[in-house]
Amino acid sequence: MPNPEFGVLDVRYKNHEAIALPDGGELYYEESGIGGDGTPLTFVNNFYIVSPIWGNFTQELAKEFRLLNYDLRNQGASTPGPAPATFDDHVEDLRRLLDHRGIEQTYLVATSISTLIAREFTYKYPERVAGLVLIGPAFSPNGSLRRILLSKHWLATLESGGTTGLFNLLYPLVFPDQLVHAGGTAAYLALRDNFLALLSKSSIAENLKASLEVEDDPDKLATLTRPTLIINGDGDFAWSRSVIEDALARIPDSREVTLPRAGHVPFFDDPAGFQKATAEFVRDCEAARAAERRGAAAAA
Repeated sequence: MPNPEFGVLDVRYKNHEAIALPDGGELYYEESGIGGDGTPLTFVNNFYIVSPIWGNFTQELAKEFRLLNYDLRNQGASTPGPAPATFDDHVEDLRRLLDHRGIEQTYLVATSISTLIAREFTYKYPERVAGLVLIGPAFSPNGSLRRILLSKHWLATLESGGTTGLFNLLYPLVFPDQLVHAGGTAAYLALRDNFLALLSKSSIAENLKASLEVEDDPDKLATLTRPTLIINGDGDFAWSRSVIEDALARIPDSREVTLPRAGHVPFFDDPAGFQKATAEFVRDCEAARAAERRGAAAAA
């Protein structure tokens, strides 16, 4: 069931680990979970959340896996470089972070627009990705046009109405009917206050502009050969049932879970369902990998 009590979200930064970026910025990251021996899950922020948010929705995953999350280079506790971030900067920052933490291969957990970062990283560095968890993807399996039109509209709203205007536009799109009505004014104000306190107009604009550089090539999805889990809410404004089916047809070794009474960021609305689906997917992938290793050893 949706939880409207978002005023209790913990958004405190718990440490100050950071790595230096080549152009002078810094990338803030946090680790939690069972430590270096656990299967690593790396969480990639969308443009509207910051790193500590994940701790509210990953308590069960932390009991089983090694969790790594970070702020994008111009977001939250990370610092920007001297030039506007490009989309390739975000892809390379993810590689730098994995190198810094000695993670050769990880499961990428991405949400909304950061599914583009995870997708592009997997195209470029498939050997670094054990599997993909794509939550409420922002890209389309049919092309870029709708995403680009939406992003340009959001940029125009941000320019004219600031972060408050953008939040007012996004709130009824991102969150499901049940939460909006059950939460009422309290949920709206709590989420708005977090949004305004943690995000800046300049960082959102920079990231949205960078996302316009990326094309959604439907045919290229066939090269995503890493196991892929798509998690959607049944109230997602972006992907209908038929779009999910289009994605499953184009992405090899893909599966999906639709969470009821959830929206575009279903880990907010159903943390238990999100964690259960993610854990089961990773366990299945790890079991398949172990079986492959046993088969290879037996054949040697």
